[in-house]
Amino acid sequence: MRAKFAVFSDYGPDAGQVVFETYEEALADYNYRISGDSWDNIDAYLCVVIDEYKAK
Repeated sequence: MRAKFAVFSDYGPDAGQVVFETYEEALADYNYRISGDSWDNIDAYLCVVIDEYKAK
């Protein structure tokens, strides 16, 4: 199984999570979120997805 990467922000009821197929795509989104142009003073996380469950 290929690794996937998740980026999300710790912001109220909407974490704004996005899953990426490559680390480079995830890193670009993460860097955008931590820049002053986007999510000012909101925690952001870049994580490796270790398991996933897709509901029917």
